[in-house]
Amino acid sequence: MDAQAMNYLQETHTAVWNEKDRTTRDALMQTIYADDIKMYDKDFILTDISAVSDFIDKLFADDANFNFVATKPMESTQNGARLFWDIRTDPQPNVLTGMDFFVIENGKVAHLFVFMDAQ
Repeated sequence: MDAQAMNYLQETHTAVWNEKDRTTRDALMQTIYADDIKMYDKDFILTDISAVSDFIDKLFADDANFNFVATKPMESTQNGARLFWDIRTDPQPNVLTGMDFFVIENGKVAHLFVFMDAQ
């Protein structure tokens, strides 16, 4: 993955996870995620864009000050990429930290593995 594609993926992924408006978020998701994306968390698997967007809605319902922040530039290898991040909620910084690993197929994220650091 070239630097321009990585930057676009990082910026758009971050924007998706910070977007409160469902219509805007879903449009952003269509640009980087496959329709049948699989998102893997240690406790569950989400199976399409709609399910991922529902999950983000739930995060905002739980905490309206939820803020997803990339902490390092994205790195890639072959058809994969990783992004280290923090979730911050005002006034508390760094409530959660972790890493997302992306598997890219046909130019879009087909698999998103979410790793959260122990708290």
